[in-house]
Amino acid sequence: MKNEIKLSVQEVILQEQFQQAKIVAGKNGLHRTVKWVHIIEVSEVSNLLNGNELILSTGVGWKEGKATLLSLVQQLIDCKAAGLCIELRKYMTMTDVPEETIQLANQYDFPIIVFDHEVRFIDITESVHTLIIKKQYQMITELEDYSRRLNEVLLETDPMEKILRMLYEQIKAPVIYQTNEGLVEIVSKKTKKENQYLLQMVNDQKIEQNDSIIRQKIHVWNQTFAELMIISEKGSIHEFETLVLDRTVTALAQVILRELWTEERRMAKESDWIQDWLNGEHTKEQVVKYLAEHKLDINPKKAVVLLLNAKQLNIASSTTTYLKMLLRHIFQEQGFFLLSADLKKTIVFILLDNREGNDCRKRIEAGIEHALKSDYFKDDFLSHIQFSVGKIVNHLTEVKISYEKAKETAIVRDQASNNLSIFFYDDLHIYRLIYAAQEQGILSEFINDYLKPVLNYDKLYAANLIDTLNVYLECNGSKKETAQRLYIVRQSLYHRLKKLNELLGEDFMITPKRQAIEFAVSAYKYLNKNEQTFFKGEKLS
Repeated sequence: MKNEIKLSVQEVILQEQFQQAKIVAGKNGLHRTVKWVHIIEVSEVSNLLNGNELILSTGVGWKEGKATLLSLVQQLIDCKAAGLCIELRKYMTMTDVPEETIQLANQYDFPIIVFDHEVRFIDITESVHTLIIKKQYQMITELEDYSRRLNEVLLETDPMEKILRMLYEQIKAPVIYQTNEGLVEIVSKKTKKENQYLLQMVNDQKIEQNDSIIRQKIHVWNQTFAELMIISEKGSIHEFETLVLDRTVTALAQVILRELWTEERRMAKESDWIQDWLNGEHTKEQVVKYLAEHKLDINPKKAVVLLLNAKQLNIASSTTTYLKMLLRHIFQEQGFFLLSADLKKTIVFILLDNREGNDCRKRIEAGIEHALKSDYFKDDFLSHIQFSVGKIVNHLTEVKISYEKAKETAIVRDQASNNLSIFFYDDLHIYRLIYAAQEQGILSEFINDYLKPVLNYDKLYAANLIDTLNVYLECNGSKKETAQRLYIVRQSLYHRLKKLNELLGEDFMITPKRQAIEFAVSAYKYLNKNEQTFFKGEKLS
């Protein structure tokens, strides 16, 4: 690493005020970083230090007990102080520094520096703080230069490896770049075997016990794509290395985003082929060949089509490209590979499941939930987006079936009441029959056959018997529960039920007539999500 960016104890003792000072212990710790100078004359310091302070003292607080000095040095070591400077004149002599204390300091490479003459602590603090300010200015200059060179590299082709090499040259310490998929890039002067051992040590968290490693996640849209690590072999990580790492992570995030963008645009050119697949025009052999030609190392166990209905979104815009990139990453974490095609105001995704097991649906749900909770979907122009999932199929040639069912799910969601929070075709249940009846043109007739007397009564007397009927059916004929849900007294409910008996017949709660009425009520709600009659142009009598 660039040690000149750090202020070390070694540099401090080169100052004029230390010309006659003596190092009595911890000579191997002169590389310790000095961030501040602090004067202490008390024996309890655990709560007074932040770390990396060079301590100045006359010993007045612990001159009478050798055990006190030993305890103080142990506290300073535990607090990661840079070193201890003692003036041996007025309150202490060299004999007052016990051998046990010197041995402890040598054990932990903790420098103890003594003055055998009177020194002005104010001169020392002024001199050292001046050095600290110079180092800070030097660090800022180095960082600005590093950032400038990073920006230059970002304009080049294939900048990833160059950036990692540039980071290594800047800090002179091993650099490890690891993606979520397990791809690893190590930059160091070590052999391949030594690099593998280093990586193993990191993965086993055997280097996490000290300050010799710093790691930072690389995020794009608040999603983690990779991790960058610096491993110091010559002491703890300094603030400079942390700042350099932060700037490098930002640059790598831009590289990842650019690569994702390029890949997404490349795949968008395959939209016509994917549309033909959705229409069932490709055989299994053709699909397998396509995946192999595009170097997609996948062996899908299942497939499903997911539709993204985006009425207010421009499919050709960059926003849509970013949206597809985000969803691709989210679902890849759930074990899916995505292919996409743009169709007017709809984005079609083919999810190819790479995992074994029966939790395919559960992982799709997790992916949708993750996407909806992301900051990207909180924007107004994306808040209206709806997901629709087709049938999960076991063969690549059945993608057409999943696509058709996904479109059916989207139509039902769009037509049904706004509180219909259904993503999956398998959850449509009765709406599948409603949709099929509507497609055949018999739905309005069916509703008319079973509900027309109630609807006519409601229109004529401005009543709301259809709502009472709906709640009564949902409560399985429980009068108490129905009254509670309608916020009416039992007597009022009895009066309404009597009227329903007159209009529908006293057998309307007997199977199978009840089932037909339940279906008709659900169909009526489906066709009238905005509480408008479905009898367009028809006069009810």
